[in-house]
Amino acid sequence: MSKSYGLIIDERKPADYVLGAFTKLPEEVLQENGDWTDYLPLEEKQNIGLESMACVTFTILNCVEILIKRKYGEERNYSDRFLAAVSGTTKNGNSPQQVAEFLRKVGVVKEDVYPFNASGFDDFYKPLSPKLYELAKEFNEEWDFMHEFVEGKDIDTAITYSPLLISVAAWFNDNGIYYRPKGMKDNHATTYVKSMPDYRLVFDSYDSHLKKVHPGALPMVAKRFWIEKKKTKLSLYQMLCKILSKIFQ
Repeated sequence: MSKSYGLIIDERKPADYVLGAFTKLPEEVLQENGDWTDYLPLEEKQNIGLESMACVTFTILNCVEILIKRKYGEERNYSDRFLAAVSGTTKNGNSPQQVAEFLRKVGVVKEDVYPFNASGFDDFYKPLSPKLYELAKEFNEEWDFMHEFVEGKDIDTAITYSPLLISVAAWFNDNGIYYRPKGMKDNHATTYVKSMPDYRLVFDSYDSHLKKVHPGALPMVAKRFWIEKKKTKLSLYQMLCKILSKIFQ
């Protein structure tokens, strides 16, 4: 009997951004060799004492935290519990598009504000307080965040722009390489962090963290991400001071 690991595969809509097609994301090469392993975030499991079914949330926040560390040298740890809850994760899991859109529109709080310390599934997903929604806005006040789908043929290009969310069939092992059995549908999201000739290295939230995935098992869904710090707007007083300082130099 197959297990459900929490991935709902998106049905693509015409307006969804896709790398190389309808897209507005900057094509910013950050890791030309496709290796993000120097920027991995803290190891956090999606099933500490309970199964959260939140592999999609964990994967997206892993990608975001890796990008921030790579671009700005800053360690960030955002609340998987908050984003999983606010985006409507259920016992069937969630879809990458839905979770990414909630992050883009609603934001997320930091891990220490809303940690993974629930007594059970219902407690983990209990209603969020208005205060948490207010604090979540700080993410989008600080960052511009965007995301897009990636076709299988473009994965090797996309991995130079960001770590990727990729879908896998969890977990079938042949001599240390994980693969998708014939006829099986992907059921789990994980973070693709290093391109290798014989496998894709993924940073996983389910059990052990680094796994090798067979390159022939093209994901049924993949996403890449882009994030940039927003420029701080100067107050009128600050602008006047800046102008005066230039005049009287």
